[in-house]
Amino acid sequence: MSELSIATFNAENFYMLLDRPYSAQEFFALSDDEYKAMNASIYNPNKDRAKIESIAKTILEEDFDFVGLCEVGGIETLANFNRYYLDERYEYFLHEENSTRGIFVGALVKKGRFQEARAKNMRGDFSRNMLRVRVRADGFELDLFVVHLKSPLGPDLGIERRVEEVRQLCRLVSRSKCVVLGDFNGIVIRGEQQFEFDPFLALPFRDVLEELRIPVKSRYTHFYFNGGPSFNQLDYIFCSNDLAILGGGAIADIIPLNYEQRSRLPSDHLFLKAIIGLV
Repeated sequence: MSELSIATFNAENFYMLLDRPYSAQEFFALSDDEYKAMNASIYNPNKDRAKIESIAKTILEEDFDFVGLCEVGGIETLANFNRYYLDERYEYFLHEENSTRGIFVGALVKKGRFQEARAKNMRGDFSRNMLRVRVRADGFELDLFVVHLKSPLGPDLGIERRVEEVRQLCRLVSRSKCVVLGDFNGIVIRGEQQFEFDPFLALPFRDVLEELRIPVKSRYTHFYFNGGPSFNQLDYIFCSNDLAILGGGAIADIIPLNYEQRSRLPSDHLFLKAIIGLV
C-alpha cells in the first residue's frame, strides 16, 4: 500500500501579482509598500507577505504530496507562490475560467512524487472553475477534484445555483480511485447536511473527518464573526470507498476569539488534511 498526504485550503483572496520577474533576493528586499503597489486593485489587493509565508510554512512542514487551493488570484499568483515561497518543489495547475471574482481553484503536486500529473478544467455552469487532477504512480491512477461551490449569498442564499452545481458535480466525479476536496460553502455532514447536498452524499464516498470519528462539534474549518462567533465545517475531503483513510484533521495553531484575532490569521479557513492509502 502506498500512502499519500493531501490537503485542501481556502487561501482567502490570495493575490500575489508582480510588475516583473524578480530574483528571490530582490523580491524579499522589496518593502511592503512596494510589493502592494504592484497590484492596484481596491477589491483584490496583494495578500500580506507574512500571511503568504504562514501558508507556505504549513505546506512545507507537512510536506504534502497534493494541495487543493481555493480563492487563488490566477495562475500568476500560484506561480509566484511556488517560486518564492515553496522553492519550486511543486508543479502547479490552475485554469482561469468561470469565476466572476477572479478567484480560482488550483492545485500543487509535489515534484517527483508521481510518474505523471495532468490537470483538466471540468466544463459546467459553476461559480468558479472545477479542476480535476489525475496522478499516476506505479500503475495506480487517482483522480482528485478540487471544488469551490457557490456561497450562501444572494436573494435566494445561492440555493438554486448550489443545487445545480451539486447536480453537475455528481455527474462529473469518478466513482472509484477518486478524492473530492475543497470548499463546499455549506454543511455536508451526514445527518446535518443542507438538502442540496443530498445527491452527493448518496455517492460512494466517505468524509475523512467522519471516518476518523471526529465529533461533529469539533469539525470546523471556517471562522466567521458577525453578531457573534460562528465556526462551521465548510471544507471537506471525500474519498471513494476503495481508498483507505489512515489519518487527517484540521490544522490550527490558534483558534480566534474575535474578528481582530481572525484578521491576523492567513485565512478565515483552516487547512484540512488527510492521509490516504492506495491499495
